[in-house]
Formats: sequence, C-alpha cells, structure tokens
Amino acid sequence: MRITLKKVAAVLMIAISILSFTEDDRTGFLSNMRELKEISDIMDVIQDSYVENANAQKIKEEKNKNKNASQKSTGVTKKSLMQGALRGMMESLDDPHSVYFSKEEMRSFQEDIKGKYVGVGMVIQKKVGEPLTVVSPIEDGPAYKVGIKPKDQVIEIDGESTYNLTSEEASKRLKGKANTTVKVKVFREVNKTTKIFELKRETIELKYVKSKMLEGGIGYLRLTQFGDNVYPDMKKALEDLQAKGMKGLIFDLRSNPGGELGQSIKIASMFIEKGKIVSTRQKKGEESVYTREGKYFGNFPMVVLINGGSASASEIVSGALKDHKRATLIGEKTFGKGSVQTLLPLPDGDGIKITIAKYYTPNGISIDGTGIEPDTKIEDKDYYLISDGTITNIDENQQKENKKEIIKEYKGEKVAKEVDTHKDIQLEAAIKAIKGMIDKK
Repeated sequence: MRITLKKVAAVLMIAISILSFTEDDRTGFLSNMRELKEISDIMDVIQDSYVENANAQKIKEEKNKNKNASQKSTGVTKKSLMQGALRGMMESLDDPHSVYFSKEEMRSFQEDIKGKYVGVGMVIQKKVGEPLTVVSPIEDGPAYKVGIKPKDQVIEIDGESTYNLTSEEASKRLKGKANTTVKVKVFREVNKTTKIFELKRETIELKYVKSKMLEGGIGYLRLTQFGDNVYPDMKKALEDLQAKGMKGLIFDLRSNPGGELGQSIKIASMFIEKGKIVSTRQKKGEESVYTREGKYFGNFPMVVLINGGSASASEIVSGALKDHKRATLIGEKTFGKGSVQTLLPLPDGDGIKITIAKYYTPNGISIDGTGIEPDTKIEDKDYYLISDGTITNIDENQQKENKKEIIKEYKGEKVAKEVDTHKDIQLEAAIKAIKGMIDKK
C-alpha cells in the first residue's frame, strides 16, 4: 500500500513540475517541491492513520485520473491539481466521514461545530455515488418543521441530483442567506414515496438542553446534540430537576446526531457510578479506554429514548447505560455511526477530516454500522408525522396543520382527519415504564 501511495505522489510531482517548467524559476521550482512534499506527507498520514486498509484499486484510479487531467488540460493550476488529488484520495476511502475540505468548506464545517449558521437544519451523511442521507433533522429547524425524518434520502436539491455531490457541496447548496428558499426532493424508504419540500433558510442556533417536570415526580431531560461545552447546561438542568423532587428520569436522545466524545463521557458519567464508558480501537489494534469522570447524580430510575436519528455520541451514552444496566432503552435501533474522526488543518486554510478509530461499548460491542438496540422496541408508527415530543417551540396549531398536510400526502385525507388523536407513543411508553420503576422503589 505504501508503494502505491508513493506512486501517486511521484505522478503528481512530475505533473506539477511540468506545469511550472515554463517559469524557469528555481525559487518557484523549490516551492513546488515543498508543496509536493506536503501532499506526500498527507498521503502518509492517511495511510498510517485511517482506521481501515485503503482500497488500492480506487487509489490507482485516482492516480490515473489526475495524471490524465494534467496531460489534457492547459488551464490546470498547481493548487487545483493538488486539491483534486486530495479530494479523490479521500473519496477513494469510501467513507462518508473522511473528507477533504477546501478553505471555504473548512470555514463552513467549523461554523457548524459552533452550533450557529444559516441553513435548513439537517445533519447529513454522503457516500460516493449515493444520495444524501439525513442523519437527523435539527429540532425546531426548517427541515424538522416540515417533517423530514432520520434516514430520509435527499435525492435532489433545487432540481440537481445529489448522487454526484460531495457532502460539502450538498451542504453548501443547503445553506444560504436567511429567508431564502431551497427545494429538496426526498425519498422515504419506509413507504417508497417521494416528496418535494420547499424549505426557508433561517439562522440555526442550537439549544442543546431542554428540561421539564412531569406529573408524579418524573423528570424529562432532552438533549438535542452533544455540542461544545454542553455538560454544564446538562448538570444545571439535572440539579434543577432534583431540587424539584425528581423521583425518576426520562432522558430523550431521539434524533440527537452526536457531537464531542469528551462531552459524551462526562454526560454518561452523570448516571454511571464507576467503570468504563467507552473504548476506541485504531487500525493497528491500539485501544484507548475511557472511564467515568465528574459528578455522579445517583441511582434513580431511568429510561432513555432512542431512535434511528440517535447517532455517534448518543450511541456512546445509550450503549454505556445499557451495558451497565443503569437505564432501560425504549424506542428504535440507533443510527450506527460509531467512528472517531480527527481534523487535520492544512497550511492554506483547507483541511482533511479522517476516521482514525471505532467506538466500542463497555461490553466490547461495536457501534459502527450496527447501532444500539433498545431494550423495549417501540416503532414510531406515525413515522410520517412531526413528533409532538414534550417540549417544542413550534406553534401547536401550526404543528397540527403541518402534520395533516404530511399525512394527507402519504396516507390520504381520511387518516389526516384523525391527526388530533395521534400521540408520542414512545414517550408514553417511557412514562408508563418509569412510573412502574418508581412504584417498585
């Protein structure tokens, strides 16, 4: 494999040197060599760090593609050739989480991490040659309000197919100025239907933690994402619930797309008194074990709600709680995104995000591609609806109208008229379960 990567670097050295030869400038030539040393070093990092063995045949195809481009195009610049090589190299890994970012894409990605941007509010995933997959709509965002669901496939954006777009290109098309609109064509596998949604872009400013006391001393805690430094907000919310006399807790991680590993460890530790939270394993078998840390809030009855939009850090927390038998998981199997990425900034402001390890639960169960199974499976039979939930910023009447339109489209007018009778059956099951646990204490 190392030989193959070096061959790619060698071809690029020849190609870029030819482009610069007409300058007859030794300083420029040495600059080119430094740039090529950089790309060769990046290839070494990819080879050494990527969690799986790279596909040699695809790398060879990328080598030939870039070689042919340098021979045919007279308008190719050094930078574009290097960007094309790096982008192709990352795509050859066939991993939707390992990508090359241009300078603009890098800036956009970092904005997303901070939790504030203008767009339609969807966490997305993209594999080469496949449509865009929704990991989770952001709660209260434009996509959430119209009823877009986890694992929906966005097959077109403003009439353009998403099959040949990268995740960054798709993200760029979904973002834009506030109050502008974008049309997305969505395919829903569960009922083999396609629908076009017109979404109005708005400022997405994530509110990660929501909490409320329900009847009977039941605390409800909703975490929408494991954002930067979310632990203090979680800690305060749980302290407030306990001060109000909480007897048991429903922890809602549905449609939570994940976030930072460190935050997930701290939050799982709030409910686990001792032991392992999660471990990661790298390509060469190196294992890192993460044990609990921080404040422990006690052994009160607890139910965790999960679904197909619960991913990454949500799966770390729910997996740890399940393995430690600390909580009962209710809902549906989680997404199955159990891999660790690192971000490698490059000198020109661009960068590479690459998968370096995979997550394992305390009992050694791989999360990636499999997900976490609930203890009690309750499917969202009203998959077509916008979930009521317990706490929402959407106007109740508007929510009902949205539901009726969606149900009418997918199930017909007769079922749409019955919309007022629909409830959040997963939440109801959690309330029933937690009441039973409290009564037994």
